[in-house]
Amino acid sequence: MFDVLLGCLAFGLLYIFDFNKVKKIHSLFTGFFAIGVMLLAWSSYQVYASESYLVFQPTSFSFYLFMTLGIVSAGCMFYALFGALPFTKTYVDGNFNEVIDTGVYALCRHPGVWGFFFAYLFLFLATGKLLVLVACIIWTLMDIVHVWVQDVYFFPKTLKGYDQYKQTTPFLWVNRKSFLRFMQSFGK
Repeated sequence: MFDVLLGCLAFGLLYIFDFNKVKKIHSLFTGFFAIGVMLLAWSSYQVYASESYLVFQPTSFSFYLFMTLGIVSAGCMFYALFGALPFTKTYVDGNFNEVIDTGVYALCRHPGVWGFFFAYLFLFLATGKLLVLVACIIWTLMDIVHVWVQDVYFFPKTLKGYDQYKQTTPFLWVNRKSFLRFMQSFGK
């Protein structure tokens, strides 16, 4: 359970990173994003490697199937966070201030949440470990609260046109209009 709490601490560091983008307290806090991501990665590995109580015993087939789906889901999350956004301006300099409303960001305002959730859900289904399920639930809830705070407080102050983006693109749930915009944005 300690590792689940460490993962929660990682989200605290992400809040400080976002808060610093608004208040410009100190450039040192720009590094909190990387530290938070590394802490969450470490916590994830520890939860996966734990000798946790098994809710069920997965078969070899289900292990490989769900691990593959988990890796694909994690890849989708990484793409949404690090591929679809300009990495250096967003996470290193911390001065990215434009709305991206094409690609996965046409689907919903926080598409990385879906990859995050499914990565941990499939990891649970691959391992059957109760601790992985607990981490999946707690960290996904923390992720949803984090993106909600970003959506309400941080992004309207740091991204030009974010309030208009909120009018056209759903928060998390993909709808017909957003899916059509996503399909139309291919190749742009």
